[in-house]
Amino acid sequence: MKKKTEKKLIVPFSIIPVPVLLSLSHYFLAIGSMISRTSPSLKPQLIQADITLSPREWSALSFAVAVFNSLIIALLLLFIGFLAQQDFTTFAVAVAIVMFLASFITVLSYPKIITTKRLRALENNLIPALHQMLIELKSGVSLFEAMKSLCTGYGEVSKEFREITDHIEGGTSEIKALNNASSRNPSFKFRRVLWQISNSLSVGADVTTALSDMVEELTKEKQDEIRRYGQELNPWTMIYMMAAVIVPSLGMSMLSILLSFLSIPVPPIIYPAVIFYLILFQLFFINFVRSRRPVID
Repeated sequence: MKKKTEKKLIVPFSIIPVPVLLSLSHYFLAIGSMISRTSPSLKPQLIQADITLSPREWSALSFAVAVFNSLIIALLLLFIGFLAQQDFTTFAVAVAIVMFLASFITVLSYPKIITTKRLRALENNLIPALHQMLIELKSGVSLFEAMKSLCTGYGEVSKEFREITDHIEGGTSEIKALNNASSRNPSFKFRRVLWQISNSLSVGADVTTALSDMVEELTKEKQDEIRRYGQELNPWTMIYMMAAVIVPSLGMSMLSILLSFLSIPVPPIIYPAVIFYLILFQLFFINFVRSRRPVID
């Protein structure tokens, strides 16, 4: 079997280099054990995100990042205050607490974020890859060679099939390799395909027929997702018009008229505040709609 290249560990929001952080995190393993017991979903998320650390180790790492980030930021602010001859103690403590919480939550949630990205990448190329496999199987190519042909050109799907074929070439049976791949895969649709192929091999059924049914079913599900997304856009469009167009424009007009009757000038802070609100709302709405959009092959 080909030796699997070890994936470089990425720790977001970390000021300290990862190798040093891994060494220091061992001092927080007891705390990591307590945190991991409150997060039972962390173990499958780490497996599906292709992170080799245990839940206990990742929780300890998250806590270590939070501790050292907050300490470094607090010391930096205190040093700046010392140079400026100002008392930054309260400000430094407040920023350190915010930094601690932000770092801890971000790192602890990172496997889930990676899993979600992998899921979308897998489902983006799943149906085209299965179409190619189906064509090859119908033309008389063996299942192994059909899977081998998917090892390039389909992103995360190719990566999964590359790992499956590497295990098969190393002596693992096709059924076991497929079952192992399904256990670490974040996409339920991809797992269904692997289960269907594995079950067909187990009972001696025709893989081509089972795969053809799966492709048809997945295509229908994709069409339903697109239809539901189109129906969801109508109310969200109304909310966008209200929050980003009607309320700011009418609100500013009504405020100006009301203040003019009272002979009160419009506070200068109002205009940048409205612009800041509109920018934040636009960014939020764009990200929200993008997250709801189904993946189109």
